[in-house]
Parts: sequence; structure tokens; C-alpha cells
Amino acid sequence: MKKKIIIASVIFAGLALFCGCQTVPKEIPEDLDARQLIQRGQDNFDEHRYKAAEKYFNTVLERYGDDPKHYLEAKYELGHLYLKQKKYSAAYDTFMEIEEIYKSVPVGLPGSYKILCGIELAKIPAEKIKEFEARRNAPKEEPTPAQEPVQAQEAAPAAQENLTFQEPEEAAAPNENEPSSAEGSNE
Repeated sequence: MKKKIIIASVIFAGLALFCGCQTVPKEIPEDLDARQLIQRGQDNFDEHRYKAAEKYFNTVLERYGDDPKHYLEAKYELGHLYLKQKKYSAAYDTFMEIEEIYKSVPVGLPGSYKILCGIELAKIPAEKIKEFEARRNAPKEEPTPAQEPVQAQEAAPAAQENLTFQEPEEAAAPNENEPSSAEGSNE
């Protein structure tokens, strides 16, 4: 009788472990909007499925990153996720990126993420903050010729992200009274 109870307990524990450990989704449905992706990320976060949550938040950045509100929300959620996992360097870098966005685009952004970043940054241990600030403020070394192509590749996505939040220039819109470049080329 004891042997059956032990076997049943082991089987139950194994099933509970198997069912509780959900894997990261291989594919995320294309028809999910940013709000649904954020919600699924938050649900996975609440269930301690951090890799799945990270995938959902990164999917928001990939699919809807050109919208500043969605970008900020997904970035904040990623920073919060990293902080929860004690990945302080990644959390710090994420929250500092958000603060930089608020400095460069002071109007038209939801203020809540700026406030939340300040709260979350205060949760990072002070000695870690000092370490990260020293790293950020350290003079950059000149790259060797072998490093230059790698650094250029790393800089390209960052430059692309910076373009995301620039306001379109009014001069870019064609003026109805001016001839188009196609009309002007026939003169």
C-alpha cells in the first residue's frame, strides 16, 4: 500500500512539474495586436514563465516598435522582467533607454513610464548603479580595424531605433502649387 502511495505521489509530482513548465511559444500568431501581446507577456510574467514573457514583449517591439506608446510599454515591461530576474545590467540599460527617450522627445509620450522607470531604477542595488554609471560614463576606446565592422553592425539597429521617434518634417509633404519632380524634368 505504501509503495502505491509513493508511486502515485511521484507520478503526480511529475505531472505537476510537466504541466507547470510551459515552453516558450515557437510562433506567435500574427493576428495579435500590441495590447494582446503585452497582455500575454504579462500573463506569462505572472506565471513565472519569463522566457515566454520576454518573447511576447520583444514581439511587440518587432511588430509595433514604430509606435512610441507600444515601444515604451514593451520596453518598460522588459526592464521590469529583467529586474525581477535580478538581471540588473539589462534592467538598468532598458530603463536608461526609456529615460533617454523622454529627454529627446519631451512631449506626446505617456508620462507613466517615466515615473515607473524612476521607481524601478530605485530597486536596483546602489553598488550596481554605481558600477553601471561608471561603465556608461567611461571614455570609449578607439576601435581597432578588426573591431570596426562589428561595431558598425551593432550601431545600425540603435540608429534605426533613434529614427523611430523623430517627428516627420513638414517640408516632406508635397506642395500642391509646386510642380512635382516628374513634371519639372520635362522642361
